[in-house]
Amino acid sequence: MVCTHFGVCGGCGAYEGYDFATQARQVTDLLTEGKSREITPLLFTSPQQGFRARSDFRFCTYEGFYFATNAFGKNERTKITHCPILLEPIQILMKHIREIFASLTDSHPLRHKLYGCSFLSTYQACIITLIYHKPLESHSADLLSALRDRLTEILQAHYPGFELILIRRSQGEKVVFSTQRNSHIPSDCIMDNFSTYLDTAHRDSLRQSGIDLNKCTIFKKESLFSQPNPFINAQMLCFLLTTLPQILPNIAQSDLLELYCGSGNFTIPLSQLFRRVFATEVVKDSIHTLQETIAHHSITNITLARLNAQESISALLAQRKFFRLKDVDLESFCFGAILIDPPRSGVGDEAMLEFIARFPLIVYISCAPQTLHSDLRVLCRTHRIHTLALFEQFPYTHHIESICILTRVSA
Repeated sequence: MVCTHFGVCGGCGAYEGYDFATQARQVTDLLTEGKSREITPLLFTSPQQGFRARSDFRFCTYEGFYFATNAFGKNERTKITHCPILLEPIQILMKHIREIFASLTDSHPLRHKLYGCSFLSTYQACIITLIYHKPLESHSADLLSALRDRLTEILQAHYPGFELILIRRSQGEKVVFSTQRNSHIPSDCIMDNFSTYLDTAHRDSLRQSGIDLNKCTIFKKESLFSQPNPFINAQMLCFLLTTLPQILPNIAQSDLLELYCGSGNFTIPLSQLFRRVFATEVVKDSIHTLQETIAHHSITNITLARLNAQESISALLAQRKFFRLKDVDLESFCFGAILIDPPRSGVGDEAMLEFIARFPLIVYISCAPQTLHSDLRVLCRTHRIHTLALFEQFPYTHHIESICILTRVSA
């Protein structure tokens, strides 16, 4: 990939000499503590451009109108004219937003006190969030609706049927301008299905194994976390859907505990493998968005609870009763596996890790090899690494995504 902003923009932190295979070897050595010959990791590579589905920018308004990012190695902003790592719909939108706003004066209602912009996109729809330092003025609503319509028309010339949501945020205020025609979709969400980023052979393989790809669509909300690289996310889900049944032969009779479930990126597809899923998450909006997805598909084998990881463990160990669980019979679950996708800081707490080690099968998803390595030192007292998969989630950076599947060591 060629980018004139390499080494200037701070978005890509490993632009010089970047090599995923070298990073993968280093991570494997770390996670296996030098015993990498005993484990051959599976490597999954990303497209080298047009792979990122979400991004955040500020604006520079001196000497013109530009998107801006943090400068590489400096505490300042740098102007950028393009960003080739983004999905093509975002690249098209950036070009035209810059042209439109550059033609406006600083005092224009659409430009005055405009601070930043974020994108969340698929190939069918995009959410653009404009961030202002002032409340919405009544006469600005018509201007924003017209802007939404103009940008939608531009995108539909490239992607017929493309839908666009324009959101204006300022000082606790949120106003949504949507072109979505599907009334079943929340106005500030878009729909995405991981299978659209897979090739035909992988989609056919999943169908043949009994996966209903139509029921793998999830809602994504602009203010919530979602996997940034949909191509790698698709490979992660395909890997789990095809690998877990091989490791856990009675998977259809087993239940899954999922901690840190977010908006259901893993919950929804994996619910087709397991008898039941008990999924917990502390972020209220994430739980609500996941509930919307579950209702959309009429899924009946997922039980949700708004609990953090420690609360979830306290409830499962019957150490504490939660009103939020008054209608949930935890004793009816027969957990055969646990999936955790903790924040970059990892789990860390030894008591929590010892609880996780109670499960015969552990799926640990991590974007931080150092904290995964630290947690593995506890988990590997009772378990061994069965399968290690490394994913190029963040090309041109020092970060790497991993899925570590652990099985209990027989006494």
